[in-house]
Amino acid sequence: MRRSWLRAGALGGLSVQAMLITGSVRAESPPVLPAGTGQPLAVRICGQCHSVELVMRHRMTRRQWMAQIDTMIAKGAKVEEEEFDALADYLAEALGPEALSP
Repeated sequence: MRRSWLRAGALGGLSVQAMLITGSVRAESPPVLPAGTGQPLAVRICGQCHSVELVMRHRMTRRQWMAQIDTMIAKGAKVEEEEFDALADYLAEALGPEALSP
C-alpha cells in the first residue's frame, strides 16, 4: 500500500512540474481601477486604507460617493479640499450605478 501512495505522489509531482514548465499555471493580474483622469487620485487617496478590490465592489451615485468620502475624511483620510470634487466625479463615473462592471 505504501508503494502505491508513493507512486501516486510522484505522478502528482510530475503534473505540477509539467504545469510549471509549460506555463499552465498563471498568476492573475491585480485589479486596476478603471481608466480616467481621476484614477491616480483615487488610487492615492482610497489606497491609503483600502485595496482596489474593496473600492471596486461599490457602485454609488455622485452624492453617495461624496458622503462616503466625507466619512473617510472623518476617519482620517487625507483629501485636500481641491481634490474632493475631482475624486467624487471620477468615482461616480468609473464606479457609479451605470458604470459597466470590470
